Amino acid sequence: MTDSSYMDGYLQYVQEVYPLAPETLAQVEQILTNTTWDEPQTALDANNLAVAALVEAETADDLTLRGVYLDMALEALSNGSREHPLCAAHLALLHCMIGETGEALQSAFSTFISTLQLAYSADKQADLGLVYLPPKLKNSISDRSHLLAHLFHAETSYAQALLLSSEVLWRSQLAFYSPAGLRFLQLAAQLQPDLASINLKLGISSWLNQQWEGLLYLQRAGKLAPDNATVLHALVLAYTELNQPEIAKFWLERAASYCSGNLRSPEWSWVELESSTPFTYVPFENNLKLAVEPSFRSIVTSVLLTEGDWFEAEMEFWRNQLQPGMTVIDVGANVGVYTFSAAQKVGATGRVLAVEPFSGCVRCMEETCRVNQLDWVKVCAGAASDCNGTIRLALQSASELNEVITDDSQSLQPGTFEEVSCFTLDSLIEQENLSHVDWLKIDAEGHEMQVLKGAIASSATSNLVSFTRMCQVLNPITNLLLNF
Repeated sequence: MTDSSYMDGYLQYVQEVYPLAPETLAQVEQILTNTTWDEPQTALDANNLAVAALVEAETADDLTLRGVYLDMALEALSNGSREHPLCAAHLALLHCMIGETGEALQSAFSTFISTLQLAYSADKQADLGLVYLPPKLKNSISDRSHLLAHLFHAETSYAQALLLSSEVLWRSQLAFYSPAGLRFLQLAAQLQPDLASINLKLGISSWLNQQWEGLLYLQRAGKLAPDNATVLHALVLAYTELNQPEIAKFWLERAASYCSGNLRSPEWSWVELESSTPFTYVPFENNLKLAVEPSFRSIVTSVLLTEGDWFEAEMEFWRNQLQPGMTVIDVGANVGVYTFSAAQKVGATGRVLAVEPFSGCVRCMEETCRVNQLDWVKVCAGAASDCNGTIRLALQSASELNEVITDDSQSLQPGTFEEVSCFTLDSLIEQENLSHVDWLKIDAEGHEMQVLKGAIASSATSNLVSFTRMCQVLNPITNLLLNF
């Protein structure tokens, strides 16, 4: 490619994906002009070439050509990573993008520590480099353009590397609410206090770790993004959980003033619900209104509000494998993240059975079916097991952690469990007159083997290739299926 092609490609990238202010755009143009493209002379030249190659890879339709650009970027960043931390930060970002989160975390943390002295003590000079941010970051708040502008407003390329490394650190965590996720979010908030997305995520992460001071970050997000549906939703939920209905009502009324005429939009549909309603709505999967528990104690509610999507890698596999017309069973459906993702993929010509024992989650799924008119989804209240009858469900602080109790001698205090029906998948398949099951997903908090024992006899599960593959991906314990 010619120098002008790299330059034009990057300028188009920043304008189309992350539009910049005129003065910032002029700064970018100066960096492009000063770069030696054919034979990079410095580590910053190598960084800029790699960034331009990543942009070209992103827009390339041909897979072979995309691979060529990615290899070019990887080589340039590898060569420059020992000489300049911005190359190292982009290399860590690339590892994060391709799922090598362990490598990304180690590299980004090392880069962050080694860059601190340079970022805060180096002579302030205009040695900025180009920066790359993937466009498909899963965030409920679209303020990536603010981050890009922030990176170009940094005083030096060392400061850019510090900011980019902090981004990789918190994005490399599988669960943003884990202790490590919380730690790195706090770090990012120190460096980027004016990003609403980080404040929202840090606020909810703090809440999940029972640090009620996370309310500070939610309030800060509310100031930074006063008209954002997700931020307002989070504030209403937070003050409701704190049993401060007047303040919750304040934020609800503010949301109502912003969403006038947009109540049919999934992101604003929660505003019309009564405060006593046992669920709330969040947008999910092509404009579905997903009914979820109205509490940050629910991991699903917290994740979908902050991420805008479910974070597990299995979800991508799930979406790629399901096809129109398929029959799917989701055991341990919770509020239906996998269920309704499947419903969108199999369509009205397919069938989805969602098996869930907890009454609160059953209520949410029934509401999602009703409000979205998903007639091909059936919610099956109860626990899949190796027998038919009743069983106890121990209730945890988060519904995702509820457990079926098989030991009848175990004593449970009233209010800490529900007695629910249980049934084998064989009996469910017979009852629903299914001739086959294309995919079965199981997440039963340690009860997986009993679920599988209750599914062996049915001819509908004879397609063990698909059946077993999904079980292996979603829970390693079910690899034992082939022993039956």
